[in-house]
Amino acid sequence: MSTLRFSGKTAVVTGSSRGIGRAIALALAAEGAKVVVNGRHEDIKMVADLIRSKGGEAVAILGDVTREEDVTRLIRETLGFFGTVDILVNNAGGGGLPWPLEQIDLETWEREIRVNLTGAFLCSRAVIGSMKKRGWGRIINMSSQAGRSGSELAGLTYASAKAGVLGFTRQLARQVAPHGILVNAVAPGVIMSGERIEKKWQERSETERQEMLKAIPLGRIGTPEDVVPVVLFLASEGADYITGAVIDVNGGRFMM
Repeated sequence: MSTLRFSGKTAVVTGSSRGIGRAIALALAAEGAKVVVNGRHEDIKMVADLIRSKGGEAVAILGDVTREEDVTRLIRETLGFFGTVDILVNNAGGGGLPWPLEQIDLETWEREIRVNLTGAFLCSRAVIGSMKKRGWGRIINMSSQAGRSGSELAGLTYASAKAGVLGFTRQLARQVAPHGILVNAVAPGVIMSGERIEKKWQERSETERQEMLKAIPLGRIGTPEDVVPVVLFLASEGADYITGAVIDVNGGRFMM
């Protein structure tokens, strides 16, 4: 009998070409899941190739989670390849600099809401019918400390979208619990997950960076590998009695 937690399961991880999403995709595959690597750029193929080189099963499917037709195709092709969608990790997202409200135009607002919140809605809606038929499913939404309590590095639009992800998570969890589908969220703090975050970090003065570190009880910036075990736990049988929850992964910067 296999000891791998996700043998026989299929996982779709959006925004998994780099950073937290990439780390989640690799970890799910290492524990036996068949993984669909999704993103807007061709480098998702390198992640799928890496999984296959280690003996795992993976396919790369290009697509933009803000486009309904792309999401429909993503799930249709996933079902064609693997037959089921058992685990959905809504990881795709991102945001700009923390501009003052009066400097945020409507296009920027709508773009960040779409990638961080509407994408989770579209992907969840696309998989929910398949999950209901099987009476089992896991949906894990990536929120943020910014959506919980604000953040020095995040913008107003990003924080608003990530707060919306939490409301979406809780309400959907109530709606689909009778069907054996669990919906939870993870709220990372400052995670050095790629060039975008590193640039924001480096743009701060040394004094500002030290002040931010002092506000984190564990005294360091997080890494994608700090987030991965929490996502895998929520996707596993060990989380069978957890739904509508949010788990903070921020080194103690925000406690509730």
